[in-house]
Amino acid sequence: MIRLFAAMLALAAALAALPAWADDNRPLTVTITEEGRGLFDVAWKIPPNVEAPFLPEIVAPDTCVAGEMTRNWSDSLGHWRQREWTCPQGLAGADIAIDYPLANPNLATIARIHPAEGAIQTLLLQPGDNILHVPAAEEAQARGSTFVEFLKLGFEHIWEGIDHLLFVTGLIIIAGTWRRILVTVTGFTVAHSITLALAALDVIRLNTRAVEAVIALSIVFLAVEIARGNRQTLTWRRPVAVAASFGLLHGFGFASVLREIGLPDEGLLTGLFAFNVGIEIGQVIFAGALIAAWQLARRIPPVPQQAVSLQKFASYGLGITASYWMIERMSSA
Repeated sequence: MIRLFAAMLALAAALAALPAWADDNRPLTVTITEEGRGLFDVAWKIPPNVEAPFLPEIVAPDTCVAGEMTRNWSDSLGHWRQREWTCPQGLAGADIAIDYPLANPNLATIARIHPAEGAIQTLLLQPGDNILHVPAAEEAQARGSTFVEFLKLGFEHIWEGIDHLLFVTGLIIIAGTWRRILVTVTGFTVAHSITLALAALDVIRLNTRAVEAVIALSIVFLAVEIARGNRQTLTWRRPVAVAASFGLLHGFGFASVLREIGLPDEGLLTGLFAFNVGIEIGQVIFAGALIAAWQLARRIPPVPQQAVSLQKFASYGLGITASYWMIERMSSA
């Protein structure tokens, strides 16, 4: 088991070295607000860890005329651009192009459209998509409920948050048995669900970069424990305590994307619940895949010396990667 998990952890650590896969790489966010009949304010930004030259152009549909005045600025949230569009026919049914000047740095897109009348629309695009289609009224009804949209958002967010998944992997390695894995992952889930709700509802607000630095530190902590292999420490004896403690901080990390786009005015609790359920579905699938690999690994004869070597290699690779994240995030906190 240790040998297979160590190899998987080493591979995950190598993939995690790509900055765009880290959880601090939030999406391109687009906000379109109808200020008057046919007049739209369009603002968009890329996250602060992506360089300003990658800021794309949001191209107005053919039925719209983009204003000549453009505002550009940067702050702690990212690099921004703002412009006004005049769209006599509105935006329903229109296609909006996303034109990156260099290349898409593996950013997903989240768009929020605030019409003068009616419900706010949330649109999601994967990194490879560059056409934002604004659904017409009949299309909007067919797209599904707020619950479905935020369920998808939560599921996609956990799979893009490699640092969260690596933390879960470390927990599973340390927990070891079915019962301990269930208790440990449940503790992590309960803890991050609490702070996710508090942060998304703005009851508590912490510095996002500082939170992400501590999330990276939590991975370093597990990497050290796995490398040492001292089963007498509190981490090995009571992994649920570590899972719940760090889970509180991971919840603030999960909430960052919700603060980017905002929860819907109608169905706020539904959207929050669906986002959390989406995270849990993605997390359970990931954990299930690891446990299935564990069962397969039990059929492989153990090679103790090789297993120890791979375990240390994996923990060092994971620790170095997470340390890099931690230093990078602390420097910009």
